[in-house]
Amino acid sequence: EDDGSAADQFARPTSLNPSGDAKFSRSFGNIAQSRSFTSICLVMSFVHQLLLSNRTTTTREVYYVFVTHFRSQRECDGAILDVAKMLGVSRVSLGLSASPKGWFCGSLEITRRGTLPCGKDVSGKIDGTALPSVQGLPITKEWTERDDEGRTEDGVEILLSSKDARLIVVIEKEGVYNRLSEERIFDRFPCILVTGKGFPDLATRALVHALHHELELPVVGICDCNPFGVSVLALYCYAGERMGIDGRMRYSVPIEWIGLRPSDVDGLKSELPGTVFQRLTDLDRKRITSLLDTENNSNNPFLTEEDGEEIELMKERGYKLELEALYWLGCDFMAKWAIALLEKAYENNNNM
Repeated sequence: EDDGSAADQFARPTSLNPSGDAKFSRSFGNIAQSRSFTSICLVMSFVHQLLLSNRTTTTREVYYVFVTHFRSQRECDGAILDVAKMLGVSRVSLGLSASPKGWFCGSLEITRRGTLPCGKDVSGKIDGTALPSVQGLPITKEWTERDDEGRTEDGVEILLSSKDARLIVVIEKEGVYNRLSEERIFDRFPCILVTGKGFPDLATRALVHALHHELELPVVGICDCNPFGVSVLALYCYAGERMGIDGRMRYSVPIEWIGLRPSDVDGLKSELPGTVFQRLTDLDRKRITSLLDTENNSNNPFLTEEDGEEIELMKERGYKLELEALYWLGCDFMAKWAIALLEKAYENNNNM
């Protein structure tokens, strides 16, 4: 029996998989969404061929395969997220991963046991303090592939251990991470340093989650004194609905914002030149409003009441400050300041 015209049926919002997100849909007949729908179809055709050939690749390859369609890598990544959300699967299940983005180093040891399908034995230990460069170790997709027993899809076992680490330190900025790594602050205060170079990718979140749960260490965060820096730390606690199954509470960890806080800036203001203080933009103020929206952020336990007061203080002061501004206070100041923050955070955690 005919339920209506073909045009009417074609225009109905459609979810491609009943097991996918029921709230997510695209209207095939909506001109405004036609480009989005085309992007989804291109990604699905690529993923179909990729899975049939039993291969994996990076999201960067998808962009270049359809470089005449996608305006940017960001648009391509959005289409990939849409596909994963509609199908109700993770991005890794599509055979796709992001290029390595984050770095980590510090007081930990990584033990690998096993042989790759090609026959190569990858068994061995890596000392997180023996740095080949200031960046330390790249955070690769293997952290998203580990099962509950620490084995990857290739059957390689990856074990994490630490003799003395006290905290996991998430650092928003790569440059600040490099400075603290170069200063080897983990020799003076045993800790593990991690950076996602801004908003973290899935592999970085997966690593921090593994470190927190397997080593049973608290996670603390250092970011710019601005609303977007705080938002970067918040993503480790709750990734939101936009990322589908890879978002929400997946790889969620409790993380404490220890610096750079507006109250810290008040104590440093007299020592810094006025040129390092930047006025909050309209975009900054919108982000502050979003962070303080307790109704819409009810699923995100990141901000404490005290954190909310700090953000209100930022809004009241009307300015923001980047971590790099602290270099004005001397080349040794950043490391000493960070160690003082970590010692205080560690003491507070022990007294809880």
